[in-house]
Amino acid sequence: MKKLTLLLAVFMFAFALSGCQAKAKEFSGVGITITLDESFVEKDVIQAPFYLESYDYMFTGMREGISELSGYGIYDLEDYINAVLNNNGHRDTTVESVLDDEDNVIYYYAYYTATVEDMEFGYMLIAMKGDSHYYTMNFGCLESKLDSSKDKFMDWAETISID
Repeated sequence: MKKLTLLLAVFMFAFALSGCQAKAKEFSGVGITITLDESFVEKDVIQAPFYLESYDYMFTGMREGISELSGYGIYDLEDYINAVLNNNGHRDTTVESVLDDEDNVIYYYAYYTATVEDMEFGYMLIAMKGDSHYYTMNFGCLESKLDSSKDKFMDWAETISID
């Protein structure tokens, strides 16, 4: 009887844990608002003014003034994402777009990989245009998890709003 009670207790504990899901949590910084889950925490890092991290994923966000970039031949959002990719050594990366109901571009995105401190990471780069800024955001994970994370990245991208 004790074994049955112990087995039932272990089963109930495992069932309770499997039903737990992280709650949605909204984060904001540098004109970007995104809803992820409570496993993410905001950190101060040199690489990005808006940086969020969980055990398996990271998110970065930054912005640049539209008027300043026209001097570099960047006149629209497509120019901008291509310039970001080119400047970071990803010239041949395929860029895709997400459109609204009237076929206007909501954002451009691209997937790429990079080596950081001898580890391979996979990223989804997103570029959006606000009233006075271009925004770049990256979701990241280990390169081995990129393909299985793309749907999650797209779901999270749907929650992004910018100034």
